[in-house]
Amino acid sequence: MFLGTNAVSNHDKPAAFDNLFVESSSEVSRLLMHAITLVDSDETVAIDLMKQASTLLRPYPASEAPRKRPATGGLAPWQENRVRQYIEDNLATTISLDELARLVRLSTSYFSAAFKVSFDMSPHNYIISRRVEHAKHRMTSSRASLSEIALDCGLSDQAHLSRIFRKATGKTPSAWRRFSTSH
Repeated sequence: MFLGTNAVSNHDKPAAFDNLFVESSSEVSRLLMHAITLVDSDETVAIDLMKQASTLLRPYPASEAPRKRPATGGLAPWQENRVRQYIEDNLATTISLDELARLVRLSTSYFSAAFKVSFDMSPHNYIISRRVEHAKHRMTSSRASLSEIALDCGLSDQAHLSRIFRKATGKTPSAWRRFSTSH
């Protein structure tokens, strides 16, 4: 969501970052208002919403957008982008560690270690987190059954979706869907 410093000329920087501030402020307000309405009925979700708002409030220097420093021992930016895009494009299929390593021309063991440095999690956990996010998106944007969503996310069945979803969010997919569509 943040613009890189190369994407905006020096002349346009104040306007671009003002727009980012307005967008962030609106999102923080929306998250906090939603948390306030839930604090009595679902404290866990209210706390999660406050944590999301807190993340958006992280201070950055006013003169520039946050820049990610390359991690020593991590993947090169082109490798990160290629792996990220490949995972997004193939969420509905089985994604192996070997194929990800081949994609960026690294050995499987080196790729696994470099991926963890770059993404702060293992390739498996990253793929699971992307599948959960994809499932959330499908649950809020369609009326598809949970078993259909599970298959669309590359999971074997609805029970598999329920296990990983509950582990990641603390809620079952059906409870999360009811909550998300009611607000």
